[in-house]
Amino acid sequence: MALDQVDADEIESGQKNMGFFDHIDELRSRLVKIAYLIIVTTIAAFVYVDVLFDKVIMAPFTSGFWGYTFFCKAGRMIMNDDALCWDPPPLMMQSMQVQGQFVSAFKIAFVAGFILSFPLVVRQLWLFVKPALNKKEVRRVQRSLFVVSLLFFTGVLFAYFLLVPVATNFLLSFSLSDKIQNIITISSVTGFVTFMSLATGLVFELPVLIYILTSIGLISSDFLKKYWRYAAVVIFIIAGIATPSPDVFSQLLLGIPLMSLYVLGIFIAKRVEKRKELESETEQE
Repeated sequence: MALDQVDADEIESGQKNMGFFDHIDELRSRLVKIAYLIIVTTIAAFVYVDVLFDKVIMAPFTSGFWGYTFFCKAGRMIMNDDALCWDPPPLMMQSMQVQGQFVSAFKIAFVAGFILSFPLVVRQLWLFVKPALNKKEVRRVQRSLFVVSLLFFTGVLFAYFLLVPVATNFLLSFSLSDKIQNIITISSVTGFVTFMSLATGLVFELPVLIYILTSIGLISSDFLKKYWRYAAVVIFIIAGIATPSPDVFSQLLLGIPLMSLYVLGIFIAKRVEKRKELESETEQE
């Protein structure tokens, strides 16, 4: 088939021949819509920020939280003792800045707004990319959009219910000296919970990143298998950053799932390569 000929079945109906500045305008339009979405959800979250603070942010610092119950039951089942039955250490908070409580409230609302709007943000990014794809690629990507949001929310919930309890138990129980009393700022508490949850949600998108990089030919399954040791080092460094707790247990708690996602990414890369081979053979025929 000549270079200037395109199979009509491969063209997305209604697709425009857009120039460089048209793409820039389209990207700007999508980014503006994304900004509006986040602003609206942030404002909505700010209306209920007191509930979010009491019922969500502070929940991991109270006894009876699901994460503590889970670890206790798991410890009794695996080790047959109460070594993993924790109660969160007492927490005293204060605000040391005039704007401290307002800034913390805004931080909670913004992160909550971003999390709530994430599927819509993904959709806007998808609508920007969609005109550049043919019908087969459109159908393929549309089926995977749900997976993008699923991985993100899985990461957020994993961090909130499991990582945060482990890290807070270690950090608040650690004592450099008996003369020092932990009086935590409200900004530290809100930042700790929101950053860890949001960061983990984003790093759980690793299989999606591998899929994209394999599709455009930047990496391959052989590359991923060859450099898995280096990837493991990078993953556990990321785990150390996303879990601001120096204990090995909390880093393993995030590092092991990320390594599992990396292995899943290798299988995804293989499937992408097989698909590309089949498409290449079909075009040659």
